[in-house]
Amino acid sequence: MSGGMYLAAAGALVQQLRLEVLSNNVANIDTIGYKGDRSIFQIPEESESQVFETPIDGIQALSPYAPPFSTIVDFSQGALRRTGNPLDVAINGDGFFSIQTPDGVQYTRQGNFTLDTEGVLVTPDGHSVLGEGGEITLEEGTVEIDMQGNVYVDGDEVGRLQITDFINRDTLKKAGNGRFVTTDAQSAGERPENTTLSQGSLETANINPIQAMTEMIETSRAFDAYQKVIKSADEATSKSINSVGKTT
Repeated sequence: MSGGMYLAAAGALVQQLRLEVLSNNVANIDTIGYKGDRSIFQIPEESESQVFETPIDGIQALSPYAPPFSTIVDFSQGALRRTGNPLDVAINGDGFFSIQTPDGVQYTRQGNFTLDTEGVLVTPDGHSVLGEGGEITLEEGTVEIDMQGNVYVDGDEVGRLQITDFINRDTLKKAGNGRFVTTDAQSAGERPENTTLSQGSLETANINPIQAMTEMIETSRAFDAYQKVIKSADEATSKSINSVGKTT
Protein backbone atom coordinates (compact mmCIF):
# COMPACT_ATOMS: atom_id res chain seq x y z
CA MET A 1 0.00 0.00 0.00
CA SER A 2 1.37 3.42 -0.97
CA GLY A 3 2.01 6.20 1.52
CA GLY A 4 -0.86 8.19 0.02
CA MET A 5 -3.27 5.34 0.63
CA TYR A 6 -2.07 5.01 4.24
CA LEU A 7 -2.71 8.71 4.80
CA ALA A 8 -6.13 8.55 3.18
CA ALA A 9 -7.10 5.43 5.14
CA ALA A 10 -6.04 7.07 8.41
CA GLY A 11 -8.03 10.16 7.54
CA ALA A 12 -11.11 8.08 6.72
CA LEU A 13 -10.80 6.22 10.03
CA VAL A 14 -10.66 9.49 11.97
CA GLN A 15 -13.75 10.82 10.18
CA GLN A 16 -15.59 7.55 10.80
CA LEU A 17 -14.92 7.77 14.55
CA ARG A 18 -15.97 11.41 14.62
CA LEU A 19 -19.16 10.52 12.76
CA GLU A 20 -19.96 7.86 15.38
CA VAL A 21 -19.59 10.46 18.15
CA LEU A 22 -21.83 12.94 16.34
CA SER A 23 -24.42 10.26 15.56
CA ASN A 24 -24.61 9.28 19.21
CA ASN A 25 -25.13 12.92 20.19
CA VAL A 26 -27.96 13.30 17.68
CA ALA A 27 -29.55 10.04 18.87
CA ASN A 28 -29.69 11.47 22.42
CA ILE A 29 -31.17 14.87 21.60
CA ASP A 30 -34.36 13.92 23.45
CA THR A 31 -32.55 12.26 26.40
CA ILE A 32 -33.10 14.15 29.66
CA GLY A 33 -29.93 15.68 31.07
CA TYR A 34 -27.72 14.20 28.33
CA LYS A 35 -24.23 15.66 28.01
CA GLY A 36 -22.76 15.49 24.54
CA ASP A 37 -19.32 14.25 23.58
CA ARG A 38 -16.71 16.19 21.64
CA SER A 39 -13.98 14.74 19.45
CA ILE A 40 -10.42 15.72 20.32
CA PHE A 41 -7.39 15.37 18.04
CA GLN A 42 -4.11 15.90 19.84
CA ILE A 43 -1.09 17.08 17.86
CA PRO A 44 2.27 18.01 19.43
CA GLU A 45 2.89 21.75 19.59
CA GLU A 46 6.30 21.36 17.97
CA SER A 47 6.45 18.52 15.47
CA GLU A 48 8.19 18.47 12.11
CA SER A 49 7.02 14.94 11.36
CA GLN A 50 3.53 13.84 10.31
CA VAL A 51 4.16 10.37 11.72
CA PHE A 52 2.68 9.73 15.18
CA GLU A 53 4.75 6.96 16.74
CA THR A 54 4.40 7.70 20.47
CA PRO A 55 1.32 8.43 22.60
CA ILE A 56 0.42 12.04 23.36
CA ASP A 57 -0.84 12.67 26.91
CA GLY A 58 -1.14 8.90 27.28
CA ILE A 59 -3.41 8.49 24.23
CA GLN A 60 -2.17 6.16 21.51
CA ALA A 61 -2.51 7.27 17.91
CA LEU A 62 -4.98 5.40 15.68
CA SER A 63 -2.18 4.76 13.22
CA PRO A 64 1.26 6.24 12.47
CA TYR A 65 -0.51 8.58 10.03
CA ALA A 66 -3.38 9.76 12.26
CA PRO A 67 -3.19 11.90 15.41
CA PRO A 68 -4.37 10.49 18.76
CA PHE A 69 -8.16 10.60 18.89
CA SER A 70 -10.24 10.83 22.05
CA THR A 71 -13.51 12.28 23.29
CA ILE A 72 -14.38 14.59 26.14
CA VAL A 73 -17.76 15.26 27.71
CA ASP A 74 -19.35 18.68 27.25
CA PHE A 75 -20.77 19.53 30.68
CA SER A 76 -22.41 22.78 29.63
CA GLN A 77 -25.92 23.56 30.85
CA GLY A 78 -28.91 22.30 28.87
CA ALA A 79 -32.16 24.25 28.58
CA LEU A 80 -34.85 23.70 31.21
CA ARG A 81 -38.23 22.35 30.13
CA ARG A 82 -41.29 22.81 32.31
CA THR A 83 -43.26 19.60 33.06
CA GLY A 84 -45.32 20.44 36.14
CA ASN A 85 -44.54 17.04 37.70
CA PRO A 86 -43.64 17.65 41.39
CA LEU A 87 -41.07 14.84 41.32
CA ASP A 88 -39.23 16.31 38.32
CA VAL A 89 -36.24 18.40 39.38
CA ALA A 90 -33.73 20.29 37.24
CA ILE A 91 -30.32 21.57 38.29
CA ASN A 92 -29.63 25.14 37.23
CA GLY A 93 -25.87 25.56 37.51
CA ASP A 94 -23.09 23.20 38.50
CA GLY A 95 -23.39 19.85 40.23
CA PHE A 96 -25.02 16.43 39.92
CA PHE A 97 -27.67 14.42 41.72
CA SER A 98 -26.15 11.53 43.68
CA ILE A 99 -27.61 8.08 42.96
CA GLN A 100 -27.03 4.91 44.98
CA THR A 101 -26.50 1.93 42.65
CA PRO A 102 -25.26 -1.65 43.18
CA ASP A 103 -21.95 -0.43 41.71
CA GLY A 104 -21.62 2.41 44.18
CA VAL A 105 -22.63 6.06 44.09
CA GLN A 106 -23.09 7.49 40.61
CA TYR A 107 -23.95 11.01 39.45
CA THR A 108 -26.50 12.35 37.01
CA ARG A 109 -28.24 15.46 35.73
CA GLN A 110 -31.43 13.51 35.04
CA GLY A 111 -34.05 14.64 37.54
CA ASN A 112 -37.08 12.65 36.34
CA PHE A 113 -37.62 10.91 39.68
CA THR A 114 -40.43 8.72 40.94
CA LEU A 115 -41.38 6.75 44.05
CA ASP A 116 -40.99 3.03 44.68
CA THR A 117 -43.53 0.92 46.55
CA GLU A 118 -42.08 2.03 49.90
CA GLY A 119 -42.22 5.72 49.06
CA VAL A 120 -38.46 6.10 48.50
CA LEU A 121 -37.43 8.68 45.90
CA VAL A 122 -35.81 6.74 43.05
CA THR A 123 -34.69 7.01 39.44
CA PRO A 124 -36.84 5.48 36.67
CA ASP A 125 -34.72 2.30 36.87
CA GLY A 126 -35.24 1.99 40.61
CA HIS A 127 -32.04 3.36 42.17
CA SER A 128 -32.30 5.53 45.28
CA VAL A 129 -31.81 9.27 44.98
CA LEU A 130 -29.54 10.32 47.84
CA GLY A 131 -30.23 13.14 50.22
CA GLU A 132 -27.62 14.61 52.53
CA GLY A 133 -28.78 12.11 55.17
CA GLY A 134 -29.25 9.10 52.89
CA GLU A 135 -32.38 7.92 51.09
CA ILE A 136 -35.38 10.25 50.98
CA THR A 137 -38.74 8.72 51.86
CA LEU A 138 -41.93 10.59 51.04
CA GLU A 139 -45.25 9.97 52.74
CA GLU A 140 -48.53 10.75 51.02
CA GLY A 141 -49.12 14.47 50.70
CA THR A 142 -48.10 17.54 48.75
CA VAL A 143 -44.42 17.43 47.79
CA GLU A 144 -42.47 20.64 47.54
CA ILE A 145 -38.78 21.04 46.65
CA ASP A 146 -37.29 24.49 47.07
CA MET A 147 -34.43 26.09 45.19
CA GLN A 148 -31.88 24.82 47.73
CA GLY A 149 -33.06 21.21 47.33
CA ASN A 150 -34.95 20.97 50.63
CA VAL A 151 -37.79 18.47 50.30
CA TYR A 152 -41.10 19.00 52.11
CA VAL A 153 -44.27 16.92 52.42
CA ASP A 154 -47.30 18.94 53.51
CA GLY A 155 -44.90 21.58 54.81
CA ASP A 156 -42.73 19.21 56.88
CA GLU A 157 -39.07 18.90 55.82
CA VAL A 158 -38.13 15.29 55.10
CA GLY A 159 -34.68 15.70 53.56
CA ARG A 160 -32.41 17.67 51.29
CA LEU A 161 -31.22 16.50 47.88
CA GLN A 162 -27.48 15.86 47.78
CA ILE A 163 -25.85 17.87 45.00
CA THR A 164 -22.23 17.00 44.27
CA ASP A 165 -19.77 18.87 42.08
CA PHE A 166 -16.20 17.95 41.15
CA ILE A 167 -12.98 19.89 41.29
CA ASN A 168 -11.78 18.04 38.20
CA ARG A 169 -14.58 16.86 35.93
CA ASP A 170 -12.08 14.97 33.79
CA THR A 171 -12.36 12.24 36.42
CA LEU A 172 -16.02 11.67 35.45
CA LYS A 173 -16.72 8.86 33.00
CA LYS A 174 -20.06 7.90 31.46
CA ALA A 175 -21.58 4.82 33.08
CA GLY A 176 -24.74 4.52 30.98
CA ASN A 177 -28.35 5.53 31.69
CA GLY A 178 -27.32 9.17 31.90
CA ARG A 179 -25.06 8.60 34.88
CA PHE A 180 -21.37 9.17 35.59
CA VAL A 181 -18.79 7.54 37.82
CA THR A 182 -15.64 9.18 39.12
CA THR A 183 -12.19 7.68 38.80
CA ASP A 184 -10.98 9.81 41.72
CA ALA A 185 -13.24 10.12 44.75
CA GLN A 186 -10.96 12.88 46.08
CA SER A 187 -12.08 15.15 43.24
CA ALA A 188 -15.60 15.45 44.70
CA GLY A 189 -15.98 18.98 46.01
CA GLU A 190 -18.43 20.81 48.24
CA ARG A 191 -22.02 21.57 47.28
CA PRO A 192 -21.89 24.41 44.70
CA GLU A 193 -23.05 27.67 46.26
CA ASN A 194 -24.69 29.31 43.24
CA THR A 195 -26.59 26.24 42.03
CA THR A 196 -30.38 26.26 42.33
CA LEU A 197 -33.01 23.59 41.74
CA SER A 198 -36.25 23.95 39.84
CA GLN A 199 -39.14 21.68 40.83
CA GLY A 200 -41.47 20.64 38.02
CA SER A 201 -38.79 21.07 35.35
CA LEU A 202 -36.24 18.90 33.57
CA GLU A 203 -32.92 19.73 31.94
CA THR A 204 -32.83 18.87 28.24
CA ALA A 205 -29.81 17.57 26.33
CA ASN A 206 -27.12 20.19 25.65
CA ILE A 207 -27.07 19.33 21.93
CA ASN A 208 -27.73 21.92 19.24
CA PRO A 209 -29.61 19.90 16.59
CA ILE A 210 -28.74 22.20 13.68
CA GLN A 211 -25.04 22.34 14.56
CA ALA A 212 -24.89 18.58 15.14
CA MET A 213 -26.53 17.78 11.79
CA THR A 214 -24.28 20.26 9.97
CA GLU A 215 -21.17 18.65 11.50
CA MET A 216 -22.46 15.19 10.55
CA ILE A 217 -22.88 16.27 6.93
CA GLU A 218 -19.40 17.83 6.84
CA THR A 219 -17.85 14.72 8.40
CA SER A 220 -19.69 12.39 6.03
CA ARG A 221 -18.45 14.39 3.03
CA ALA A 222 -14.88 14.29 4.33
CA PHE A 223 -15.15 10.52 4.79
CA ASP A 224 -16.41 10.13 1.21
CA ALA A 225 -13.55 12.30 -0.06
CA TYR A 226 -10.97 10.07 1.64
CA GLN A 227 -12.64 7.00 0.14
CA LYS A 228 -12.32 8.51 -3.33
CA VAL A 229 -8.62 9.18 -2.72
CA ILE A 230 -8.14 5.55 -1.65
CA LYS A 231 -9.98 4.32 -4.76
CA SER A 232 -7.95 6.57 -7.06
CA ALA A 233 -4.67 5.49 -5.48
CA ASP A 234 -5.67 1.84 -5.75
CA GLU A 235 -6.53 2.23 -9.43
CA ALA A 236 -3.22 4.01 -10.10
CA THR A 237 -1.32 1.22 -8.32
CA SER A 238 -3.16 -1.45 -10.33
CA LYS A 239 -2.32 0.27 -13.59
CA SER A 240 1.34 0.52 -12.61
CA ILE A 241 1.49 -3.16 -11.71
CA ASN A 242 -0.25 -4.25 -14.90
CA SER A 243 2.00 -2.08 -17.05
CA VAL A 244 5.25 -3.50 -15.62
CA GLY A 245 7.01 -5.64 -18.17
CA LYS A 246 4.86 -4.58 -21.09
CA THR A 247 6.64 -3.45 -24.20
CA THR A 248 5.57 -0.44 -26.15
